[in-house]
Amino acid sequence: MVVFNPSISGHLGTDSLNTPQVAGGGWVKPNQDDMKPSIIRAQGLTVTRWVNGAGRKADIATGEGWLLGFAWLDQDAPFSDYSGHDRTIMLLEGQGFSLDLPAGSVLSVREPFVPTAFDGAGPMACKVRGPCRVLNAISTYPGWSHTMQVIPGADLGSVEPGDTVFAVVLRGTVGDAAVGDTLPLTARTQGGDATFAVIRFEKDAA
Repeated sequence: MVVFNPSISGHLGTDSLNTPQVAGGGWVKPNQDDMKPSIIRAQGLTVTRWVNGAGRKADIATGEGWLLGFAWLDQDAPFSDYSGHDRTIMLLEGQGFSLDLPAGSVLSVREPFVPTAFDGAGPMACKVRGPCRVLNAISTYPGWSHTMQVIPGADLGSVEPGDTVFAVVLRGTVGDAAVGDTLPLTARTQGGDATFAVIRFEKDAA
């Protein structure tokens, strides 16, 4: 298991969902004639504060209406209020956590590599069972939607590519990509013996 913990390099001044960018400056859409997929390196990501300043995150890639990234849940803290957004969270490392949702229900996340979807509207409180690292996907609604699924490398080649489709390596290696690295799936890509979280962001039909 690879654990990365880059140093904090700045504060998040505004909601990055409103600022199209590739986090860390690490992803340039590859030439379709290039057979080697590009890689967004986990070690090269920039760590910033959550929108509410209560925690840390490292954006993998963001666009106008969507965001994919890692977050560290180091201690009990309120989650940022993402009203008008759908969220999916997946435990990567740690003993898990629970979310006290606005309606009074509790969302418990204890198993790694199991995507859990919920509405981003707050307030909601996060209670950790110990330090955790998670994968987050967030999209604005109406306008965008997203899915997150865990698949074996043998199935990666059947994933329909797109400009907003990403595969995060959860176990194993594929080519030069290690655990925590992300492959932008702009073309069909073989996954070898690795395990991936595949995240697809889709713009609503006009």
